[in-house]
Amino acid sequence: MSRPAPESPRLAEFERECRHRGLAVTIQRRAVFAELSGRRDHPTADQVYDALRARLPGLSRTTVYRVLETLVEAGLARKVHHADAVVRFDPVVERHHHLVCEACGRLVDLDDAAVPRVALPDTRRSGFRIRDYSVSFTGLCPKCR
Repeated sequence: MSRPAPESPRLAEFERECRHRGLAVTIQRRAVFAELSGRRDHPTADQVYDALRARLPGLSRTTVYRVLETLVEAGLARKVHHADAVVRFDPVVERHHHLVCEACGRLVDLDDAAVPRVALPDTRRSGFRIRDYSVSFTGLCPKCR
């Protein structure tokens, strides 16, 4: 019996990465990945859970947190951190920067080309190894202005 074709290249990439890591492509993993991939608002784990719980009544909040962590470990999502905010998840894994609203916490993607190349600091003395970077510009979004 043949399987239906995946809905998108991102979903096919997700399935390949799961197989490569020996992870089962469960309904829950697939649903969390599809929900995250379809959003550009950098949702929290709770927002992903709230969006899915009506469609998947057996889904637990813990499962959503675990799946999101697995996606980050697999390089299929990123955690977005900024001061005084909960962790948000981003389906765009290529380097890009963000605009952050100081009032409501909204995050908006800003293309890497919009920011001049940043020279990485010399961290040899501290022993810190930089793996990546992103720049966040803070201000007020149109709704909060």
